[in-house]
Amino acid sequence: MKLHVQRLQDAFRRMVVDTGECWAPGLPGDHLAAQVRAVADAPDAAARRDPLTEIVVVALCLANQYGCVLQHPLTSTSGSADLADLIAQASTADLPDRIRQPAQTVVQTLAYYRSDVPPGTRPDVVGLHAVLPELIRLACAGFDSADDLADRLTTRLRAARRPSGDVTVEFDPSCAESVRLIRPVQDQTYCPFAQKSFLWGPPPYDRTLSFAENMTAALPWVHRFVRVLDGDVLDGFVFAFPTDVFGESIDDLGRLFRAFVDHLVRTMTSAAPGGLEVTDVTDPQWYLVLAGEECFVSVFAPCYPHDHSRYLHGVQGWMLFMLQPEKAILRQLTVADYGSRSAAIRERFRDGFQPYALADREADRFLLPLRAGDPPVRWYETPTDIP
Repeated sequence: MKLHVQRLQDAFRRMVVDTGECWAPGLPGDHLAAQVRAVADAPDAAARRDPLTEIVVVALCLANQYGCVLQHPLTSTSGSADLADLIAQASTADLPDRIRQPAQTVVQTLAYYRSDVPPGTRPDVVGLHAVLPELIRLACAGFDSADDLADRLTTRLRAARRPSGDVTVEFDPSCAESVRLIRPVQDQTYCPFAQKSFLWGPPPYDRTLSFAENMTAALPWVHRFVRVLDGDVLDGFVFAFPTDVFGESIDDLGRLFRAFVDHLVRTMTSAAPGGLEVTDVTDPQWYLVLAGEECFVSVFAPCYPHDHSRYLHGVQGWMLFMLQPEKAILRQLTVADYGSRSAAIRERFRDGFQPYALADREADRFLLPLRAGDPPVRWYETPTDIP
């Protein structure tokens, strides 16, 4: 049986989507550290294989959560993306000590991502994409049969279930409701980068709370998203707002978006603690900078018709706002070719009968008018009257 790492990532992604964030009891870093201790304490090689299997599971689930595609780095370091080819490939001498080092790096990186340290202040952080392949390679070295590992992973997949009772698990932003909602847009848009984009989102919108309270609940995850960009690759953070709460007209959209940007500016930047100023936004040099990271915002809403570039492709009842960090954009469009490639993308939309015009000011590119070529929507002049 082949154990191709991409198919394993797909299998464990389905498991997490189906069972919720309960694949690890407590925090993933703590769970990984416990498995490494179990490997060290095992009396023999056979007794190590249960915790080694769980280490592989942790690595696969973390890779999925943090946008790490393991196929290419595993192939470049080990010569194969098939875990069956890694069985007994490395020496098992001192395996507990050798597996401890990459595991500690993973734990340290997760601790940084979860911390309150300002983004950009840890240039030495090691991204998970750089260390998880080595962790998997060493864990596979502890098996003498690919069939044994396959059977154990199959058992782990089948045993997963939603927890009953009061079980504390950490929210997984890669499985957020907003990420699920925007998937039809990713699959059907003419943007050539959308399908492979890796997105996060906040906990579901709670209708019993105010807009401000929901935004406050989302902020820790936005901060973590920006911090993860120091080491790993995430492409966007998606907010979902229900239209039965906020309405769905273009005026409703503008009012909500003004409140949304105003809240982010007040809480994620020291430059404008008093909120968004119209004079700042209308400055041609203005960009949205959150926690030190320049961000673009793409707004999708039901008010946009089927021939619009921000069409929701059948998603009803929600308005979706996607934060896109400049780091993610410049991975696809470098400064040197930004103009020509962005023009080519506009041509793709035009040829797909969803044309859009590129506004002169950054703020006018976030929330688009209902028809291409219409005057910009001056959302920044809308009163912030949403509590």
